[in-house]
Amino acid sequence: MKALILLYSQVLKGSKEDFYKRLEANIELLKRLVGVDSIYASVSGHFKDIFERFPDVCIINSLRDSSVFGAYRGLRKLRGNDVLLIDGSAKLSKENLISFFNRFNVTVGLIRESWGGIAYIKMRDLDYVIKSLERNFEKTILDAFQTLKDKYSIITEFIQLRGSAFKPILDVK
Repeated sequence: MKALILLYSQVLKGSKEDFYKRLEANIELLKRLVGVDSIYASVSGHFKDIFERFPDVCIINSLRDSSVFGAYRGLRKLRGNDVLLIDGSAKLSKENLISFFNRFNVTVGLIRESWGGIAYIKMRDLDYVIKSLERNFEKTILDAFQTLKDKYSIITEFIQLRGSAFKPILDVK
C-alpha cells in the first residue's frame, strides 16, 4: 500500500507554519502505519520547499494547481498498488486510517456533502479511478468518485467522517 498526499494552493489556508506542523504530524503517523518508503506527495509549484522539509517523501510534480489533476498524476505513478489518497489539509488519526484499511471496496470519506480528504482505492479499481479523474479535471474529486460509481459501476462506499467514528451513509453496489 502507498499513501499519496495532495498538495495544492488551496490547502494553505491560514499560516504556512501551522500547515507544515499538521503535515509533519500526518507524515509521522503514515510512516508508522504504511512505512517510510510508501509515502508520496503530488505537489504543485506552491510547495518548492517541501523536499527540504520532508526528504523521506517521494515528490511527484503535479504540473497544475488542482487537487483532481494532482490525484491523477500521482495515481498514474502508483499503478499496481493499493493507494490511500489524502488531501494535504486533512488531519489524520490512527483510528480513522485503520478503519479505511478494513474496507473491501473503493472507500471515500465525506464531511457533510463534500470530500472529507481521504479515500482508499484498491489496486483492482485504480485504472478506473484514473479514467474518472480524466473526465473530471475541471470538477472536484468527489465528482470523479461519482463518475466512478455511475459510469464504470465500481462498488464505492461513501462514509461520513465524524471524528473517530465512521458511519456508512451510502453503499452503492
